[in-house]
Amino acid sequence: MLIRSISFALILATFAFSLQSQAYPQFISYGYSSCLTCHVNGQGSGPLNDYGRALWSAEIAARSIYPNSMSDEDVATQSGFLGSVELPWWVRPHVKYRGINVVRNPTSNARVNKYYQMQADFGSTFQFDPAGRYTAVVTYGNVPAPQNYGAGQSGFQRVIAREYFARVQIGKTYWLYAGLLEKVFGLRNIDHTSYQRAYQGFTVRNDTADGISHSQGLVLHKVESNWEVAANYFIGNPYDSKPFKQKGYSAMGEYEVGENRRVGASYLTAASDIQDKNLMAVHYRHGLSKGSSFMFEYGLIDDVAKGTGVKTSGSYNLLESLILITRGYHFKLNVERHNKEFKPSEPDKWKWSVGVLAFPMPRFEFRAELINMRQLSNQRAGDDAWAAQGQIHVSL
Repeated sequence: MLIRSISFALILATFAFSLQSQAYPQFISYGYSSCLTCHVNGQGSGPLNDYGRALWSAEIAARSIYPNSMSDEDVATQSGFLGSVELPWWVRPHVKYRGINVVRNPTSNARVNKYYQMQADFGSTFQFDPAGRYTAVVTYGNVPAPQNYGAGQSGFQRVIAREYFARVQIGKTYWLYAGLLEKVFGLRNIDHTSYQRAYQGFTVRNDTADGISHSQGLVLHKVESNWEVAANYFIGNPYDSKPFKQKGYSAMGEYEVGENRRVGASYLTAASDIQDKNLMAVHYRHGLSKGSSFMFEYGLIDDVAKGTGVKTSGSYNLLESLILITRGYHFKLNVERHNKEFKPSEPDKWKWSVGVLAFPMPRFEFRAELINMRQLSNQRAGDDAWAAQGQIHVSL
C-alpha cells in the first residue's frame, strides 16, 4: 500500500508541475471559489441563480452562435429561462436533461452500446423577497425504475421529487437550508460515473441506477471571502426503503491558501438498519489560468455491516485536470483509483480517461471520453478494459 500511495503522489506531483500552463468545482479557474456565487444551493448542484446563468452564457460557453456585434453583456441578457423575456422577480423555472451513451469494448466483437438517461428534471426557484434572503427550490424528475434503466423507455413513467428545500440568509454570512438536499461531503463532481461518486454510498437503494445522493435534513453554511464551512444533519431519502435510510451528520470546510487555490476536508458518519458508514476526505482545487484547473480528492471509506459485524475499510482517489483549448472547449484528463479494502489481495481499481468537455453554446454541454480500466494487486494484474462515452446536458 505504501508503494501505491507513493506512486499516486508522484502522479499528482507530475500533473501539478507539468500543467502550469451546473456544481463544477473546476470553475475556480474563472475566479469563483464558492459555489454560492452561481447556485441557489451554496454547496453547488441544483439550479443556477441569475448571476450563474449570465456567467455561463457570457464567460464560459462558446459564443459562436452569436454575431460579433453582440457584446458579452448582450449575450448575458439572453440567459434567462425565456431568453431575454424578463420574468417576475419571485420565480425562476428550470429544466435539465442529461444523458450518456456508453460503448464498452469499442474495438472488439464483444462491443456493447447502451444509452442511459441520467437526469430529466423540471422545477422552479421561488423568492419571497427581492433580495433573495428567503428562497425555496422544488425539483421533480423522471426516474426510471432500476429494472428499466437504460431500456429506452420514453415519457414520464415515474416522476418523483428530486430536491426541495427552503433557504434563509441569516445576517451577512450565514445560510440555513431545510429540506431534501444533497449531503454535504467532498467535491461535488458532476460526473456520476466517477469512482469518487460511485463508492461513497449515497445512492438511494430503491434507485441504484439513478445516483441520487439527496437526504432530508438541515444544512448550516457560513461563507467568508477566503474560507467557508458547512454542517449537515440528515435523516434519509423519503423514497428509500426504511432499512437503507442513512441517518447522521457531515461537515466540510475549505480555506483559500492562495489566489484560486483552496484546500478542504470533509467528514461524514451515518447509520442505517443494515450498515454503519464513516467517510473522511481531503481535497485541493487549483485554478492554473482562466479556464484551466486541476482538482484532487483522497477519501477513506469505512463500512460495518449490522448483524454480522463485517468491516471493510478502503479508499479512493480522484485527480482531474481541465485545460482550456478555446472559449467553451476544454481538454479533460482524469486519473482515478478505488480500493475496497486495505488488503494485499484486494485489487486496486484504476481508471484513466481522456477527452473533451465542451460548452458549444449557452445551456448546452457535451462530454466525450475514452476510458481505460484495470485492476492491480500484489498477486495479479487484470486485463485492460476499454470504454468510450459521450454525454449531453441541456439546461434551461
